[in-house]
Amino acid sequence: MVALNAAFVKCRVLHGNLSDRAIQFQKTVDGIRGVLAELDYASYAGASPDATRAEAPELMLFRSIRSLGRQAVAEGLDVDDREHALAPFNRLDDWESILYIICILGTFGTSQARRNRYPVGASRYPFIKLWSSDNALEAFKIKRIHMNTAVSFYDNIANKMDDGPLRRLAVDMHRILFLHPDCHGTRRDTEHGPLARRDNLEQAIVAALLALMEQYRREARAALSATGSTPARAELSAYPLKSRKRAMLPEAWTARKSSKARGKEPEV
Repeated sequence: MVALNAAFVKCRVLHGNLSDRAIQFQKTVDGIRGVLAELDYASYAGASPDATRAEAPELMLFRSIRSLGRQAVAEGLDVDDREHALAPFNRLDDWESILYIICILGTFGTSQARRNRYPVGASRYPFIKLWSSDNALEAFKIKRIHMNTAVSFYDNIANKMDDGPLRRLAVDMHRILFLHPDCHGTRRDTEHGPLARRDNLEQAIVAALLALMEQYRREARAALSATGSTPARAELSAYPLKSRKRAMLPEAWTARKSSKARGKEPEV
C-alpha cells in the first residue's frame, strides 16, 4: 500500500492491474519488505488504459467495477452508468482491487498453496465463480450488486471469509470505498450515479484508506511484539522452505549457501 501511494504521489502513476500475484515479499539485510510488481498495465493518472486487454479468468477477480464496465462498453454492450465506466482511471480503482485481494486472501488464506484452492472455491463460494466470469458485463453487474450495501457485501462476501483481521479490514475498506454519505452504494440513482460522484471525493477517500491501513499496521505490529516476534521473522516463518529461498536476495542466498558449506546454518 505504501508503494502504491508513493507511485502516485511521486510519479502520478496508477498500477491498473493489481492482483494477489502483484504483491510480493523479498528478504533484505534489514528484514522482509513488500514489493509491488506486475506494472505492465500501469498508466499515468488521467490516462485511459486499453479496455480490451486480455485477462486470465483468475485475474478478473480483482478488476475494478470501472475496468469491467469499460471493457463491456468497448465490446459494444449496454452498460448502465457509462459516465463512470468511461471516466479516466484513478486511485480508487487500484484501492478497489486491493479490497478484492483482501477478500480472496481472507477466504482462501495467505499461504503459497492458496492458488490450488481456487477451483474448489469456485464451487464452494459463488462470488468467486461470478467474479471470475470471462463475461465483463456479467462481472460488472454482480460486483455492483455485491458492493452496493453493507448487507449485500457481508452476506455475499464477508460472511464467507475467515473470522479475523482480514474480514474486519475488508468490511472497513468497503465502508470507506462504497458507503460514503455523499456517494452511497454502486447503483445509479440519479443522472450522475454514486460511483461517478465518488470520483470527486478521491483524495478524501484515499486519505481515509491510508489512515485505516496505518491503524491495522500498528495493531499487527503490536500483536507480533506481544508474541516476541519481529515483523520480519513472522513474515518469513509463514513461507515454506522453497518459497523462503525464492524470497531471498541473491547475495543473501549466496551467503546462506556459504554458511551451510561450513556446516553452520545462518540465522534467518
